[in-house]
Amino acid sequence: MRTARRLRLLSASLFLVSMTGCWDRIEIEDVGIVLGIGFDMPSHEATNQEKGMPEGKQSKAERIAMTHHFAVPKQFSAKEGVSAQKDYINVFSEGRVVFDNINGLSTRLSRTPSYEHLRVILISEEVARSFDLRDIINFLLRNPEARRSIRVLVCEGKTRTVLEKKGIVANPALNLRGLVEGFRKTLRIPPIMKLGDLSENLTKKENFVIQWVTAAREETTLSGAAVIRGKDARMAGWLDEEETVGLNWLKGEKKRTGIIEGTDPISGEKIVYEVRKFARSIKPRHKDGRISFQVEIKTEGRLREDWVDSDDAFKEKFIARAERAAEASIKSSLKRVLVKMQKKLRLDAAGFGKRLQVEYPQVWNKVKENWDSTFSEASIEVKVNARIVEFGTRGSRGG
Repeated sequence: MRTARRLRLLSASLFLVSMTGCWDRIEIEDVGIVLGIGFDMPSHEATNQEKGMPEGKQSKAERIAMTHHFAVPKQFSAKEGVSAQKDYINVFSEGRVVFDNINGLSTRLSRTPSYEHLRVILISEEVARSFDLRDIINFLLRNPEARRSIRVLVCEGKTRTVLEKKGIVANPALNLRGLVEGFRKTLRIPPIMKLGDLSENLTKKENFVIQWVTAAREETTLSGAAVIRGKDARMAGWLDEEETVGLNWLKGEKKRTGIIEGTDPISGEKIVYEVRKFARSIKPRHKDGRISFQVEIKTEGRLREDWVDSDDAFKEKFIARAERAAEASIKSSLKRVLVKMQKKLRLDAAGFGKRLQVEYPQVWNKVKENWDSTFSEASIEVKVNARIVEFGTRGSRGG
């Protein structure tokens, strides 16, 4: 009898468990889907008296502003009075820390923010220069909803400007995510920076670059790169488009294409070279206590366009001139970014130190603590070889 009673009780317990359903499920009507997050400096600084702290104890970067870019599903637009052409809403906040901003949303929104579909994180230049970026992303790294594949960008001006609708774009966050993915088609922007990769770079205290966003014109565009200094996790400066092209040559990222505009050495007219493939090598040298490097670039590509008025535009002599024009343009971008890194920013964002560590580990151990300073004084020789293998519809070279 006892055994039968125990079996009945066990069966009843299992039945009750099966009837509970998904106890932690949250209905879609109760969730606010966050597609983008922006970090800005506050619109105005509170005075020391407002903060209740004595003079001299305040930090300018003590407060931070955030923009939450929420998706508005079409089925809710009419109900909530949102324009049919606007499928998002931006919510602005200010707080002492990131979580202070997020926690404050609970008093203003009826829906719980969900970060499962977060696509982009925008950090303004002011925030990137003022805050340790490890503090900025700490909450998101600890949040199990946030994926490590979220794209991170640095923004010129206010991020809330980028997250507002421009032109015919329906959703700024999704549009920006699409722009970020097109980095392989141009050398003018660096590769994407994911949240997980950003965390790793900051942990290693390495210098690196992040895609740069500008909304100065009517349209939001990607142009150049923000340079992040590893030792303090802050933005040290930025690279323009030509300097970013040079950095991409130095980094040697594979599967990159792009357009190089050169100048014909005889006529002075424009020549457009399309990169099809390239290889990069950086060879360190150590002699008489001095460190130097030799950079060699080899590339093959297509002659896409020329403005040269000549009957022999597809003869070997002209092709050789076009190759020299492409080489000169590549060398110019390389020299520009080297001057920027060595003389202005005084930091290595191209990986020269890693090559020295591999080839001369004992030398590296002596200079690694002050590598950026040592790199700034290193001699760097550049060699470029460009080969045109296709001439459009007119033909191509064999071999």
